[in-house]
Amino acid sequence: MYFQAPVRSQQAFSFICNWLLPLGYLSLLVGLAALPDRSLYHKLFYALVGLPALIALLLKPGTLRVLLREPIILLFLAFSAWSLLSVTWSDTDSSVFDLLKRPLYIFMLFSACALLSLQASNRLEQTTLLGALLMLPLTVYSLSAFALAWTPGMRMIGSGALDNPLLSSHIFGFFGTLWLALSMTLPRHQSWVTIAPALVSVGALMATGSRTPLVAMSLACVWLTVVCWNRRSIVLIATGTAGLVALLLLYPDALLERGTSSRIDIWQIALGKILQQPWLGFGFQASLVIDIAGFPIPFSEPHSFALGVLYYTGIVGLTIWLAMHALALSHCWRNRNALLFVIAGSLLIYGLGAGLTEGGGILSRPKEHWFLTWIPLALIAALNIAAHQAQETPLR
Repeated sequence: MYFQAPVRSQQAFSFICNWLLPLGYLSLLVGLAALPDRSLYHKLFYALVGLPALIALLLKPGTLRVLLREPIILLFLAFSAWSLLSVTWSDTDSSVFDLLKRPLYIFMLFSACALLSLQASNRLEQTTLLGALLMLPLTVYSLSAFALAWTPGMRMIGSGALDNPLLSSHIFGFFGTLWLALSMTLPRHQSWVTIAPALVSVGALMATGSRTPLVAMSLACVWLTVVCWNRRSIVLIATGTAGLVALLLLYPDALLERGTSSRIDIWQIALGKILQQPWLGFGFQASLVIDIAGFPIPFSEPHSFALGVLYYTGIVGLTIWLAMHALALSHCWRNRNALLFVIAGSLLIYGLGAGLTEGGGILSRPKEHWFLTWIPLALIAALNIAAHQAQETPLR
């Protein structure tokens, strides 16, 4: 343990780290596909991740000092502080208290993952893998229901609280990337068990009709090919290339029919607004209205995470945001001999790719966008904290 504590405090701390946080993290991973509504999903996060992580930090303040030595977390706190400061020039109607809670939720995710990795070296790994396994039957169920009800032009929506094809694709792509990463990092005699889950996840992703996540998974495959260069890298390149060619030949409309989905028009208008106030941005949760000809309802986000950060927090906020991701990837590159860092890096690359044409909100309550940014970053920060802590003398 990190320092001596009274027996009851130690028992409470162990109960939180051994039972509540794993259950909460698991519900975060599969809850959107398993639970009937988002309200319950949020409540489970607050009850099983947010509050327990906060109590654990209060029981062992030394753990908080460990977290605050992690550069990724420090950059996140800097980004959050700047975002909250920007409220002073934002036209948002949201209460300051509601906005203050947003970064706290994400910090509790960072804390929960770090506590899991510190309490037992493989607990975070085991819980993530369990989440991937539990997601499989939910994905198969969604695919089966979609196949039975399919009509031309139909796009699949996942089960549970999932209600949008594009947002559903973020989760399917997350787990598909995870299974691909496992296939590249597990010993050869074990990697074959990941083939079927990877195919199921990629099949679900394709059924949503979303194209950017396919590009994002391709970028993740490039990452895996580079950091895991071996015979399996060649197989991954050949398989990915063959799959893309087959998709273009057999179902060209799947990639080309919808064109750019007005993304270029949206970005041009968003950039025009950003240029009015480039350095500071318009402030956290500021209003954004993008009118596109042919659409009856204006868009309220720029459909790009980077543009969203730039619009709300300006060049200052974007610099911190990019530094946070660059530092996380540098951790993964330096530790590329450690399998978990390779996997976490592939998830972050996937998230960056998927966020190229989707999203815009910078700090939010738990939802699909967390699979693109905050969950991968929390995993990398936790792995880095555990790696450093294992080399140091426990705190007293």
